[in-house]
Amino acid sequence: MTRFYHPDRIDYDMVVSSGHDGRRLWTTAGVEVVDPSSVLADGSGPMDTDAFRAYAAAVAPRLRDFAERLTGVESDAGSTAGRYESYQLVRGIIRDAQGMMLAEVRCDGSVMVLGELDPSLRRQFIGMINGWLPMTIREVDRYSYENALASLVKARRVVDSMLREVIGIAAGGPEPLPWDKVASAAGTTPAALTSWFSSPDELINS
Repeated sequence: MTRFYHPDRIDYDMVVSSGHDGRRLWTTAGVEVVDPSSVLADGSGPMDTDAFRAYAAAVAPRLRDFAERLTGVESDAGSTAGRYESYQLVRGIIRDAQGMMLAEVRCDGSVMVLGELDPSLRRQFIGMINGWLPMTIREVDRYSYENALASLVKARRVVDSMLREVIGIAAGGPEPLPWDKVASAAGTTPAALTSWFSSPDELINS
């Protein structure tokens, strides 16, 4: 079944803190309202996946401008290293009229479309199950508790990323599940799930 997209706004997020484990806390620093006429394929109907991915990638230049203004790096005067660093501190989140995340855009033009399992995440998840996670028991048996803990934290982050992605697919797919059913399947309340989905860098039960 073909999926169609109806973008309503673009949130321009910036990093407010970054932990030693690589997790980042984001906050929205700017919002761009989407012109409805700009998201119609051929000027007539909603965008399919290919058209939406192209639309999302086209956000990248504006996101780079936002990053440079935010950090004070001028595109003409700033160093290449300075601009690159500023690009790591922002992201664009395309949302629909209900606030549901449709895609994440980065300054390099890379796009993660919600509703599609990210290939990198898929590989991480399979690798976790078949590879390094089973080794955790062996590390405990060897008294290598630091290695075991590091492996478990890594697994927790991968599972959380997969949870975020599957929730988005379930709630925002062509035949979306009601939010209360998604929350029930996730073992939490609709309000708690909404709070977590708005700030996905934290686990639901943390």
